Amino acid sequence: MPNTPPDDDPAPTNNTISGPVSGTAWQIGRVFGGLHFHHHPSGQQCTTSEPSRWTPDPLFVGRTQVLQHLRSLLRLGEPGDAAPVVLHGMTGSGKTSVATQLGAEVPDSITPVFVDASGRTSLLEELRRLAGVPPQGTSLHDGVMSAAGPVTPQLPVSPNTLLIFDGVTSTDTLRGIVPRSTGCRILITSTVRYLDHGYTHIELDDWTADESGEYLEIVLPDSPDDDRALLAATLHHHPLALTQAAHHCRVLKQSVGRFLERLAKEPTGALGLGEASGHRRTTIRSIEMNIELATTTEPAARDVLMLLAHLGSEPLPASFLEREFALGYVRAYGPRARWLYRLRKVIGEHRPATWSKARAIQTPLIRDRAITALLQLSLIKASGEGYLIHPLVGLVARARAGDPLPWLQIGFGLFAEHIGDVHTEIDDQRDADVCLSHLIELTTTAIRHDYHGTAVIESCVHLARRLAVLGGAEESSNGAQFAQHVLSIFAGPNPPRNAVAVPQVRARLALALLSFRHGDASKALAWSRECLAISAKAGDLFHYVTSIRFLGEIASVVGEHDVSRHVLDIIDRERRRPHRIDIRVSLANTCTRIFLSINEIGEAQACSDWVLEQLASQRLPAPVHQTSLQMAALLARTVDDSDAWLRHEVALLDIRRAEQSNGRRPDRWFVESLHSTADAAIRANKLQLAQELLDEAAATAENTFGAGSPNYANVLAVRGRLRLHQHRYAAALRDLTYCADFFRSQPSPANHMISAVLVHLAHVLLATGARARAIAAATEAYEFDLAHFGPDHPETRMDLDVLNRIKAPHHR
Repeated sequence: MPNTPPDDDPAPTNNTISGPVSGTAWQIGRVFGGLHFHHHPSGQQCTTSEPSRWTPDPLFVGRTQVLQHLRSLLRLGEPGDAAPVVLHGMTGSGKTSVATQLGAEVPDSITPVFVDASGRTSLLEELRRLAGVPPQGTSLHDGVMSAAGPVTPQLPVSPNTLLIFDGVTSTDTLRGIVPRSTGCRILITSTVRYLDHGYTHIELDDWTADESGEYLEIVLPDSPDDDRALLAATLHHHPLALTQAAHHCRVLKQSVGRFLERLAKEPTGALGLGEASGHRRTTIRSIEMNIELATTTEPAARDVLMLLAHLGSEPLPASFLEREFALGYVRAYGPRARWLYRLRKVIGEHRPATWSKARAIQTPLIRDRAITALLQLSLIKASGEGYLIHPLVGLVARARAGDPLPWLQIGFGLFAEHIGDVHTEIDDQRDADVCLSHLIELTTTAIRHDYHGTAVIESCVHLARRLAVLGGAEESSNGAQFAQHVLSIFAGPNPPRNAVAVPQVRARLALALLSFRHGDASKALAWSRECLAISAKAGDLFHYVTSIRFLGEIASVVGEHDVSRHVLDIIDRERRRPHRIDIRVSLANTCTRIFLSINEIGEAQACSDWVLEQLASQRLPAPVHQTSLQMAALLARTVDDSDAWLRHEVALLDIRRAEQSNGRRPDRWFVESLHSTADAAIRANKLQLAQELLDEAAATAENTFGAGSPNYANVLAVRGRLRLHQHRYAAALRDLTYCADFFRSQPSPANHMISAVLVHLAHVLLATGARARAIAAATEAYEFDLAHFGPDHPETRMDLDVLNRIKAPHHR
């Protein structure tokens, strides 16, 4: 920028370090970006009347709220003292850019002064230069500054002076120099998270998606929008990384697509390409230097950082690091793993170095010092949810780590107590979803390195099961891949030689559920039959009963009555055996569902009544309790007992809502409880309750699964029914027409709500005068249930009753 002199007769600003300071805009020390050194010695007058200003950066984007917050805290030009403000954040997040942009935008009455504060020696020299003291000179205040305490020499006292201390990398740099309150305004930029409790701290995060998009549109205007958006997302909206990437593309006249290809193949190498004005080091080198500095401060910081780098993108709760944990077996499976466990101090998968790293992480004082060092340099962040590593820091750390095996062993050990506990569609694990993303990342890394030890197999099964329950399309696809990986291990040339039944059955159960969710009933039944045969041969009672349930309940939903009756015969034999009460209740619940599907309502009622008696007198596992309430609600709905239907649905929803209060992510079962309870409330004519539940269900389903998901369509189907009862026909027609089209495109059993949707759509069409279309919708619903349940089922008879009433002459 042009270096213009200050006003002819500037008002001196008193500096109690030594003498007066003149000038309007100053920089002391090194040149950053477009800022140039501008200094007037004490007492020297300028020769022109044109004031010196900093030119704002024309490529500066966003940060509106940050700048506004800084102005509010600094109170520029207002009388009275103020605490220094620290703008801290990860290296390359744009702290200096924000600070200098603020200095360029201040009113003419404010004098911004830029000071290089990267080291204590250089800072002292520049402050002496600012005060007009020769570099080698001494001051009466040097002793106070050397004491590095809270009592410091006074800096300029005018609130019209803004000192920007840039690039602080250590808390020692400012001690004894910058007081906790001063007359001038002080803005400090630093990678250190916490400098002094007397300062005010603001954390600067990455750009938002809009800010990244705005910047890239300015500097790479000819690149396709999709490429720019992908570049921003891939580099996680990190300002320095994006600035370097844009510079590299422009210098080489290379497309963003080519750079993205390089980034995918050589991520750490790509982070070293390009330059950024005002930043002397590349993204990767800046991160590496901070890692080295943290490790120098506390060697165990590297171990904690490497562990976090190999975990998922969610925060890791501190409680996981505070627990005692064993190392997971990532390479070995079965008896060999247990044998190695006994000999781990001499030989085995777990090398002494790995045990040493684990012990360091488990030792409270060492761990606290390590985490402090990482937090201080903004390599990780702390929040109420735990510790989180920036994706780019994680990428660099993984590249420096080399072999991931030690970190996989420690990582799987952290979550060992949560692996393998998901056996039913409803589970009551603590922290189940907290560790989900971490297990996904650990397992994916292990698969990529061809590890297939006990922890890897068990985690694959756990993830397949849990992802199937969550119900999202991408999650279901990932879950199927994990399950198939387990089967491929056991079908490979060197399969584990013991305990093969349990993980294989669990993987097949997961595939059965996923196939069922995707509408492939034949595959779901086939997987269930295989599970039944393997668990029976292995004598695994738990999975044998689970396989019976899967086979019977899938068959009942898709209308395979022969299979359903075969399952009833199996259950009849099992009920004569002295099984535990929870197993007997689980089998009775399956019988309830099957009897309802084959229209044996009395038998279903008897089973459900017995189950409810057990709930009242026995303490049953939470999954069994919930399934029992679900079956009781289904029966009450079928026999049109509206009070019982609503009572059971509310009890089930209360249990599932309590689970959500523990921080678990909403799954398809919680959303289902919301709209099923609303459905029961409509039948009981409690429309206000139904409206509240559906509002919550719609928001939860859209935020969790997306507006185009089956879970969201299920909510709209019930909402359409409510709007029909509210006589909001236009709104009901929108919801129900959308749902009818959606479910027509779905295979069985994903289209199970189509008949209910069509019946309510017929009522709406009739109310709006479209009688012919109403008859067509009611006919389609009747034919669907007729094929599925037969002519005597309550659902089919209800459809026929609706159809006949719509056809009746008085409706003409």
